[in-house]
Amino acid sequence: MGFRKGQPVATALVCVFDLGNVLLFVHEERFFDKLRAGCGPGAPVMEVFFQHFADAGVDLGGDFDSLHPLLVRDLALTMSLEELRVAWNDIFTPNPPMLDLVRELPRPRVMLSNTNKPHITWIRERFPDILALFDHCVFSCQVGLRKPDLGVFRHVESLTGRPPEQHVFVDDAAENVAAAIAAGWQSFQFQGTEDCRGRLAALASAGRKGGAHGSS
Repeated sequence: MGFRKGQPVATALVCVFDLGNVLLFVHEERFFDKLRAGCGPGAPVMEVFFQHFADAGVDLGGDFDSLHPLLVRDLALTMSLEELRVAWNDIFTPNPPMLDLVRELPRPRVMLSNTNKPHITWIRERFPDILALFDHCVFSCQVGLRKPDLGVFRHVESLTGRPPEQHVFVDDAAENVAAAIAAGWQSFQFQGTEDCRGRLAALASAGRKGGAHGSS
């Protein structure tokens, strides 16, 4: 199906979108630049941070604040807890063309993101219009499940009341796309707004011709 920039996409599929680097650009380097500046010289900042982050299960609801004393101990961190929080959260900028595309899509719309409580609070305060675009926002830290776990896709289905094949998932990570396809969803990797628009239009066209089923 051909399409043009700005052409609305009409689809009977439930469209499910990742948040980071799809709807909001994530500038992770901002955080690590600030973290390095507040640590001892030559400290293995990324390795230590991600190890403590994983051990605390922050993306599954664990306490982000618990990382601060560990980073002070292991990296000689001089940042205060509040400075660490701000640096961790101040990494997002919107992707306006994708948000416009989402607005064109029929409801229900779903956001599905591996994220943590500090990020959700920050986004709710600074980008409330983004969350308002969705009927369901499924966050790993709230449901205790994260992509690519099969269970998180089944959780979305329980909210929409639709079978697997009536969902289409857009994510920037190939691993998560593969997991969605394995769950029986249609899915493709995000490669920019106009590519996304074209793929959704093609799926909508296929659905009108023969019903939405299979994988992309």
